[in-house]
Amino acid sequence: MHEQGKILLGNMALVWAKVGRQPKQKDFRPPESSFSADAYVRRYGSWRKALEVFVAAANAGDTPNAVSNDLNPPPAPSPDKKLRHTPREPGWRLRFLVMRRDRFSCRACGRTPAIDPGVLLDVDHVEAWSKDGETVIENLQTLCQKCNVGKSDLPMNEEDKC
Repeated sequence: MHEQGKILLGNMALVWAKVGRQPKQKDFRPPESSFSADAYVRRYGSWRKALEVFVAAANAGDTPNAVSNDLNPPPAPSPDKKLRHTPREPGWRLRFLVMRRDRFSCRACGRTPAIDPGVLLDVDHVEAWSKDGETVIENLQTLCQKCNVGKSDLPMNEEDKC
């Protein structure tokens, strides 16, 4: 492997370790990276090919020794801590699907912008995101802003309290 390739792969290993997952092109900016993602695309022809070369080199032990220890997977999380799989904010499509499912009305009070134009609707987590609720359609509901602000991170029903 050429020296430039080793430097790029060493940098990728550092970025991979810093972000704690397979890096994306947007992760290759200072201060995390000494090189932009474009350097990898120019060298390997595509971003995907650069990742493939890196994984092959890491599996073969061809990455620089100084960073090869960073390629080991991080320790398993403690059983008390749940790993998040979804971002806090739902995307536009998921927001639409939740609101359509709930007929564009508040699940708590029933208000809808179709009848009361001043009503603003939010997409809310049934099980609060701060309490390990995921951003999936089954855990989302439509609430008007008044109900959502009042609810905060509390459960909707009294029997849901722990």
